[in-house]
Amino acid sequence: MVKSVLLICFFTLLLIEASSQEAVQGFIGDSAVLPCHPGKQLTVITVHWRYNDWKNVYDIQNGKGMTKEQDPEYKGRTETFPTEYSNGNFSLKLRNLQKGDEGSYCCFIPEFGRNDCVNLQIKEKPRGIQEKPGSNGGVETTAERIVSLLISLFSITVLLCM
Repeated sequence: MVKSVLLICFFTLLLIEASSQEAVQGFIGDSAVLPCHPGKQLTVITVHWRYNDWKNVYDIQNGKGMTKEQDPEYKGRTETFPTEYSNGNFSLKLRNLQKGDEGSYCCFIPEFGRNDCVNLQIKEKPRGIQEKPGSNGGVETTAERIVSLLISLFSITVLLCM
């Protein structure tokens, strides 16, 4: 019995660690908002968005969007929300999604020396699905599903570990 409980505790911790990278889903041709909320105020607003740690997707330097060194495949398809910078929101909107956009996007904040990464998953748009006005651009994030699963697993683990 003790081994079973320890095994459940171990796998729950593994699941929590593996789920730490947020996932965002989008449809080909639609838009996706990739979140970046460091939770702290920046004294110098400098943020770098990178695809798979090396392609330059978008830069924010001294509070201004910069696309001069942006990888050509992202030209005209990216935007951020400058009015939200003061709230610590450096999310990136990527328009006209393509299958090749799928992968890991990291928001690097030099002031904190950390990356916040999100995994973008691209799917074919099902027939008959239209983007709703005011929606999140056809994006479905799995954060809510992960949180629900983690709460359930945590509750079970606590009950079994007592």
